[in-house]
Amino acid sequence: MFTGSNLRIISAAPRIIVLDKDGTLGDARYGLQNWVETMTVKIINHFEQADIFPSMLKKDVTRKFHQLAGWDSERRSITGAASMLAGATWSDILEATADLLSLPLPTVMAWHESIGPLHGNDKPVNDLQLDELIKKLKSMGLIVCVCTSDSRASAEMALKNWKIFDLLDDVITSDDLTVDQSKPSPYPLRMLCEKFDVPVESAIVAGDTAGDTLMGRNAAAGITIGVLSGSGLPADLLENGADILLPDVSFIPDFIAQISSNKKRPASPPGEKNERRIFRKVSAAA
Repeated sequence: MFTGSNLRIISAAPRIIVLDKDGTLGDARYGLQNWVETMTVKIINHFEQADIFPSMLKKDVTRKFHQLAGWDSERRSITGAASMLAGATWSDILEATADLLSLPLPTVMAWHESIGPLHGNDKPVNDLQLDELIKKLKSMGLIVCVCTSDSRASAEMALKNWKIFDLLDDVITSDDLTVDQSKPSPYPLRMLCEKFDVPVESAIVAGDTAGDTLMGRNAAAGITIGVLSGSGLPADLLENGADILLPDVSFIPDFIAQISSNKKRPASPPGEKNERRIFRKVSAAA
């Protein structure tokens, strides 16, 4: 069961849900580790072959690259929700890397593309049965879409591996958007609502980073959910648009059912404030 304070009341029944992918549906840690470590090797090899890479410079450039990307080499994880790897588009990351190294962007892009579908082999977060989740959401009458900063090839590979690609109503990737249109811009959510002819206030957004939750807030979504299965910290998600927090996406169907139940109840007394809430799973004995 769940515990928490009062639910925020929304003005429209949920019609569409837009889910982030990395950190929300899939465990992105392995893919990110592989990318950082592979790119580090390519950077070192490039400068060593140019014979301009003293040992001290090697350490310095490696440190600066990890710092730029937001990678903790000792813990083998991203440094937090504010890191580029947590929220920036690959275009932004590659441009920043090229600037840092004073290298042509095509060179850095070639290294990146040689790695292949970055998140294509990621596993579902917490070993969830994502196909059952999507089927459940659709059985509740929801249009179910994914909006990700990952590439089209990598995203489709992962979604097909999880057996949910054919269940989704639409998938938006970084290949479909300009930099200005990408999260946290409201554009992807508004575009999906327009495509399916549903009001944006009937939309639910769910993601693990501030980019996801800010997209929801910037578009004036009905409910924006922060999930704690990825890189986002609770305080950061709440400060950047999340209305509630859930441990992971498997809690969403019960949350929606509770929203629907609450909407059938009498309205709160005048002047009573609806609080943001954090859902947490507790034992039956609690």
